[in-house]
Amino acid sequence: MRKILVTGGNGQLGEAICRAAKGSINHYTFATIDELDICNSADVERYIVENKVDTIINCAAYTDVEGAEDNINIAYAINSTAVAHMAEVCKRLNVRLIHISTDYVFGGDSERSTPYTEGDTTAPLNIYGRSKAEGEVAVVEHDGIVIRTSWLYAPWGKNFVLTMLRLGREREAVSVVDDQRGTPTSALGLARAIVLMVDTDAIDTMRGIYHYTDGGECTWHDFACEIMQQAGLACRVEPCATKERNMRAERPAYSVLDTARIAAIKGIDIAPWQERLKEVISLINK
Repeated sequence: MRKILVTGGNGQLGEAICRAAKGSINHYTFATIDELDICNSADVERYIVENKVDTIINCAAYTDVEGAEDNINIAYAINSTAVAHMAEVCKRLNVRLIHISTDYVFGGDSERSTPYTEGDTTAPLNIYGRSKAEGEVAVVEHDGIVIRTSWLYAPWGKNFVLTMLRLGREREAVSVVDDQRGTPTSALGLARAIVLMVDTDAIDTMRGIYHYTDGGECTWHDFACEIMQQAGLACRVEPCATKERNMRAERPAYSVLDTARIAAIKGIDIAPWQERLKEVISLINK
């Protein structure tokens, strides 16, 4: 039986893993920042040793893309430095590390139309992406596993789907950017994939970077339209350009990820993003 530690246990992916792991043959422990601060490398090592942890799923991250532009030191401390320490400790103690990363490590321009593979060169456009890219390097150097995902959402937490549902009930119209293209990803599907990889011991032979998203691609405007349609909301979704938003952090215009490598693992299910959205909205409406 594996003893698995999930950091960032109260985040949207941590909560999804908690649900996906119910009934697992392995033992999962979920730690919040109050229980384990990954920036304290001594505490991380002590926790691993005292609890005989043999696998870590690192969901802890600084994910405020705009906030990272002002809080550079904090973003790097959590997304890079802490991850590097964790990766070093895991290799030294023979602990498998699965680290969650992001499509924002890429800088896709508006002319690109080919999904990024794991071997493509990273070129992040903002502090968040740069800090995550640095963390990835450390994990790979220490034989860990990086799973990049994109546009993550869940029935809980703070995310685009919940925001659109709230605005759709409050307003007659919303404005959403239509010049950024990527893939929405349900935390529920990603969590099930991670638990499957752990529980089937697939992670024992996995190394390096993998991409997991739901299937297909769209713009944020397309995504918002589908949310309103599936939720039965009459709110209009009007397109706008990213430059109209006056955001400090630059976003990639195209960040679709190629999922062929992870899809080749037995049991992994890459479903269309519209299907995964339907599942999440159904749970929200329960």
